[in-house]
Amino acid sequence: MEGCKNFFNTLILLVGTNPLPNFVVAEYFLINNPSLKNLLMIYSEDKPPSQRGTKGYVDSLQKLLQNHHKERDLTFNQIPLSDISDAKEIERDLKKRLTEYLKQTDSIHINYTGGTKAMGIHIYRWLENYGKEKNIPISFSYLDARTFQIVDDKYGRITGDLRSQIKLSIQELISLHGFKRDNEDKNEKDLFKVAVKKFREIIEMDKIKDYFNSYRREYFTDEKGELLKKVNKLKEKIEKLGLENKIIAQGTFLEIVNSMPEDYKLFNDEGSFKELKTNKNLERAIEFLDGKWLEMYVYDLLKESIKDKKISIDINWEIKKYEWSSSNQKFEIDVIIINGYQLIGISCTTSVRKNLCKSKGFEIFMRTRQIGGEEARAVLVTVLPESKKIELEQELEVDTGGKENILVLGIDDLKENIFTYKIKKYIE
Repeated sequence: MEGCKNFFNTLILLVGTNPLPNFVVAEYFLINNPSLKNLLMIYSEDKPPSQRGTKGYVDSLQKLLQNHHKERDLTFNQIPLSDISDAKEIERDLKKRLTEYLKQTDSIHINYTGGTKAMGIHIYRWLENYGKEKNIPISFSYLDARTFQIVDDKYGRITGDLRSQIKLSIQELISLHGFKRDNEDKNEKDLFKVAVKKFREIIEMDKIKDYFNSYRREYFTDEKGELLKKVNKLKEKIEKLGLENKIIAQGTFLEIVNSMPEDYKLFNDEGSFKELKTNKNLERAIEFLDGKWLEMYVYDLLKESIKDKKISIDINWEIKKYEWSSSNQKFEIDVIIINGYQLIGISCTTSVRKNLCKSKGFEIFMRTRQIGGEEARAVLVTVLPESKKIELEQELEVDTGGKENILVLGIDDLKENIFTYKIKKYIE
């Protein structure tokens, strides 16, 4: 192991509500330490209302590690703590529940990244004393979330950036945090690929503002501002607005429409309304024109510009907790990047209302933390002008606790070279 002088056969992990650091540390040592045989995972029992149990995260962590190392003869043991805020209770639980698993070991390493501060302090102290009493070599480390390196108390930084060594799929990452995907790939990115390419040309030609000047969202929404999903409702709206025989799609907007698949064109070549055959086609066409194009555009740019094998990119994930029963209990991330094991979640919006953009920015920050832990980062892609974008980014930096947590991009950042430069710099 880089910078580490000794192998050990027992690894102790403190598992809190973010099990990702535990996985990264265990994965690294299992890959690099052939002597490692025993993994002990200390967690909190569920004692409402004051103490939240983390056994579910322990189970997910153990399952993932076992799947990654099926060829290894590993022993996993789970050690619950009855009160993670009481030093005496922690010591009693360790003596009663942990000691029996340490009797057969001749070397111990504890990574104290997870769990609460009280857990870390009291478990560290107890194990340090135990090692001295039993004359057992014991070492300590933590995972630095800023540099993605393991820092050993004695040897300092014993690894490089672990994002280049430890890789997780999107499904593995969200499963580790108790979530699952709730939708399938609709292949819409392939369906509208020609239209997305047209958007790309328009953006490079500085004509994207023309699109928003000619696109009229109110034609495609009901009285609540929701996008229409039925052909008959759109016909009623057209009649109500007196638009039946008028040419209303013009300029850049009509260019985009004409680049869409024939069964999804809402307008004839000259710009008058055309009735689509199915409600599903209508719904997809309106969603695309209203803003779905932006996430497809972002996805295409990233897939073309990022060729690093440790980075994976996907689009349109609807995510929910395993235990959520309602079909409405889910959230969506427009574009997902996994840099090794680090999640970068991207939310796209074509709204020019700063308060709505701010709400989406805070949501993508919270959602990425939920499914990717504290190491996760968020990106909000908007069409806001530069001055409003800067205001929004400054406010979100305060709300999220720092500029490293969220990146906000505006309409002037959408050109390929600017966009890809800023994204790459942010995730490096």
